[in-house]
Amino acid sequence: MAHLEWGKLAFALFVAFVSVTLVATDPAFAQKRIPPPPSDASSFNPLKPLLNLFGIGKRKEKRRLRQEQTERSQPQQQRRREPAKPKIVEEPKDEDARVVLVVGDAMADGLSEGLVAAYAETPSIKVEKLIFKDKGLVDQPEPDYPTRVQQILQGRDIAIVVMFVGAEDVRDMPAEPEKLEFRSEAWENAYKGRLEKLAKTVSFYQTPLVWVGLPPTKATAKRTSFAYLNGLSKARAEASGAIFVDIWDVFLSEDGKYTSYGPDVEGQKRRLRDGEGFGFTWSGYRKVAFFCEREISRVIGSSGAFAFDGVEDDPNFIVLTGRTTSPESELAGGEGGLPEPVAETVQHRLIVRGEALPPVIGRVDDFRVGSP
Repeated sequence: MAHLEWGKLAFALFVAFVSVTLVATDPAFAQKRIPPPPSDASSFNPLKPLLNLFGIGKRKEKRRLRQEQTERSQPQQQRRREPAKPKIVEEPKDEDARVVLVVGDAMADGLSEGLVAAYAETPSIKVEKLIFKDKGLVDQPEPDYPTRVQQILQGRDIAIVVMFVGAEDVRDMPAEPEKLEFRSEAWENAYKGRLEKLAKTVSFYQTPLVWVGLPPTKATAKRTSFAYLNGLSKARAEASGAIFVDIWDVFLSEDGKYTSYGPDVEGQKRRLRDGEGFGFTWSGYRKVAFFCEREISRVIGSSGAFAFDGVEDDPNFIVLTGRTTSPESELAGGEGGLPEPVAETVQHRLIVRGEALPPVIGRVDDFRVGSP
């Protein structure tokens, strides 16, 4: 009897479903404007029992739940793809480890962490920092950049200074009787003076200086301002004998446009810039540190001593302490050496035959009797 009752119910629901379908497809009925059913999930649906009977409603509900779970998990999956900042464990440093001093604003703080990671397993090199967060050369904090750098250099044995400053300097400069407008002639002259004073403070103590240029930004106006500041800092840095590290093109796409992504130091495509398109992610700071590390190695070597381990020769770089090894891969006289002497020439008689050169009257090696 129970099966019979369920069969009657199913048949009645099927008849109702067909009736509604026929009415809905009737042209006269289609011309009437019927308001849409309420969107509330709890509203009455006469066909719901029939849909549930055939499993249609449950399948829709499962699809909806799967879609919601996928949408919620997408941000988490995106975060998992981007590696978090690793925990850096440094090896114990030597007592006479050479010090790399990073100076600058908040960007320099991130760069110092990237250099700490780079030299974590190098006992002969340690990284220290002098950070003025949210303060640039425009601000003139007390004590200012040159004064603080001087206090450290005159009391410490610093191997090299890495300068990364300028991100906070895109603004007017406080002055008396009125502030100097950004990029005006007066502003530029004052800013050049502060750049020069800072660079000369480092060179006065005969400490090598690596000056890192600003990166491109997502905002066009800020990007133009950073390019302008790079021109000023590069000219002042190179005039004082510093090494300028240009990272501008490193953080652009192949077609020269801003991009937040790019290869990291291991060649993997990562997000290198922060969400605002201004600063860097951990992978980005590690990449900036990579290019700084390459220039640092030209000065103090990869092991901390004045060496050139794995560093290509730079014709513009003068070595004052001498090389530990020869940069050439072949000995003199190998392939590509001097050509063989031509027979019966003065060169051939001297080198091959061992004959003395003919005497020249009046020359110091003219030992003939009666020679003047």
